[in-house]
Amino acid sequence: MMNPISEEDFDPEHFEPLLSAEEKNRAWRGRVKPPKTLPTFGLKPKEIMEGQMIGMYESKQDIYLIMAHRCNDLQTQIDELRDLINKKK
Repeated sequence: MMNPISEEDFDPEHFEPLLSAEEKNRAWRGRVKPPKTLPTFGLKPKEIMEGQMIGMYESKQDIYLIMAHRCNDLQTQIDELRDLINKKK
């Protein structure tokens, strides 16, 4: 379902199923592994109200910022734990 293209024509590095050939020439962006921390440019998502499902009223930017801040917090915790473990060795 995620790959509507035949296996011989499929290139995971440049997969873009919804763009026509002309659109690919104008709007193509390469696929790369994201950085260790995600950019937020100092922006914060809007407040999440209790009882509200995330995504009901948020823009794509707010959903990205929620995910980016959580991922970055977790990455910081992981790095701190690694440092602590390495110091004990």
